[in-house]
Amino acid sequence: MSNPLIRSADHFVLLEPDSKEKIVTKKEAIIWLKNWITKVESSTIYQNLDYSKEDFFEDLLESTYELEIKLGYVIKWFAVRIEPD
Repeated sequence: MSNPLIRSADHFVLLEPDSKEKIVTKKEAIIWLKNWITKVESSTIYQNLDYSKEDFFEDLLESTYELEIKLGYVIKWFAVRIEPD
C-alpha cells in the first residue's frame, strides 16, 4: 500500500535512461506515463489492462515507482513536494 503522503504530492520526478531528470506536475506525469505505457512490450503484465480509465494511471503513479518498457529499459518516477518560497 502506498504512503498516504504521496497522495498529497503535486509533483513528480521522472527518470528515463539516457535523459536528465524532469520535475513535472501530477497531470504531466500522467500524460508521460500514458505515452510510455503504449510502448510496453507485450510480454509484460500491463499488456491486458484497460488504459481508458484515468484512475488507472493515478493508481499506477501512486502504487509503484517504475515500469519496464522492454527488457533492461526501465523508467522510474518519484512523488515530491515542492514548497513555495
